[in-house]
Amino acid sequence: MKGKALHKGKNMAGAGKKDKKLKPVKKPNLKERVTEVLELPKEIVLNMPKLTMLGNGDLIVENYKGILEYDEGIIRLNTASGIIRVTGADIYIKEITMESIMIFGNIQSLEFTK
Repeated sequence: MKGKALHKGKNMAGAGKKDKKLKPVKKPNLKERVTEVLELPKEIVLNMPKLTMLGNGDLIVENYKGILEYDEGIIRLNTASGIIRVTGADIYIKEITMESIMIFGNIQSLEFTK
């Protein structure tokens, strides 16, 4: 392309369109970087919940802090990274330990909030 200057990061095909603002990417802290380099389990080192789901009927949540709500059709759990809300039909807690909780039933939605 003789005579035309291209600017790094600019798409010349959409030159007439306004550029969208990009959100800054969160840089991992030292603990997160060490966890990745040493391939350590994040849920343990960073105190993050680990969710294992089989279909829409079985959910195991590890590393939770407590139960916020347990009612017909809804279970809300507190975790270090926010609240996990499980809704569905005939959902119930099958097993509970200090480390994990097993939720069974017809799970219809799974929501994370801060």
